[in-house]
Amino acid sequence: MSRRKLFWTSYAVGFVLAGFIALFAISSLHQLVPQQVNWQALQLTDLKGKPVSVADYSGKVVLVNVWATWCKPCLQEMPALDKLQQLYPDKLAVLTVSDEEIEKLQRFSTRHGYRFSFLKANTPLADQSVTVFPSTYVLNQRGRLEAIYLGEQAWDSTQLQRKLLAID
Repeated sequence: MSRRKLFWTSYAVGFVLAGFIALFAISSLHQLVPQQVNWQALQLTDLKGKPVSVADYSGKVVLVNVWATWCKPCLQEMPALDKLQQLYPDKLAVLTVSDEEIEKLQRFSTRHGYRFSFLKANTPLADQSVTVFPSTYVLNQRGRLEAIYLGEQAWDSTQLQRKLLAID
């Protein structure tokens, strides 16, 4: 076998192997993310300490974005989440949920001025097995889970907006 043929054969085998590894990693990650979260059990409050329920937003498509101030992909997608909230305030509600200290969340909110809702989980997110950041749970107008998005998303993209607005 010539060197060139050996090189391209090795390259192809490596490419296929990398694909299998990627598929395995993605399927494993999806198994780590809970398909149902008891948002009430997290004892959500706004940044002033007032209790909030996801059910308060029935009639709208709700994006519950789980994030942390130390999570770079979380921070990178926030401008797009803010734009989404501004474009469709009557149809969508963007709720960001973190279990970090309230003072840290208040400082972050004040510094950035985003117009979506910042919520504090008063019990650890890990109690509901929510440990992948960012994770966004999309609930329909009746509060039922429609989709889960893992990692940073382009929430201001036309394609994703169409998907969200088509939810019944």
